[in-house]
Amino acid sequence: MRLNVMCGRHVLEGWTNCDIQRSPHAKREPEVKADARSIPLPDGCADELMVIHGLEHFYRWEVPAALGEWRRLLKPGGRLVLELPNLLKGCQNVIDAAKSGDERTMTRLGMWAVYGDPSHEDPFMCHRWGWWPESLRALLAELGFVDVKEEPTQWHSIGKQNRDMRIVARRA
Repeated sequence: MRLNVMCGRHVLEGWTNCDIQRSPHAKREPEVKADARSIPLPDGCADELMVIHGLEHFYRWEVPAALGEWRRLLKPGGRLVLELPNLLKGCQNVIDAAKSGDERTMTRLGMWAVYGDPSHEDPFMCHRWGWWPESLRALLAELGFVDVKEEPTQWHSIGKQNRDMRIVARRA
């Protein structure tokens, strides 16, 4: 099984999609409606678990429990994929845009990376903590994940390599 946790509008074919609610922009319901910190599926059921732009929506103190739940769902050797804004890139984009007066870059590649996209007017879309590769790799290793590495991003055309990051790891 491949799990797409916090799927939002990206309810994907070939995946078991999970979210706390249906996104108004999704074409269909996710297969599992649950809080990402407590998913009613058996231990070790997933070969791969993907969270695209989800981890930043948790407060810092909630993240170890969320990652523990996702580790529980992965089979030994199962792959965890996390894609999210890179706080350091977002902050650098704010600084660069402020110097150049580029409001579009300031908003889309800077402020959205830090705070989330306010156009949704939805508390679920607000960011509660920022991560950068080193901070996330260290936490994943501390929680027992192995082979933790950064890869090129694959989601969200806004930002891609100049705002976001992709961290992959395996359950030991």
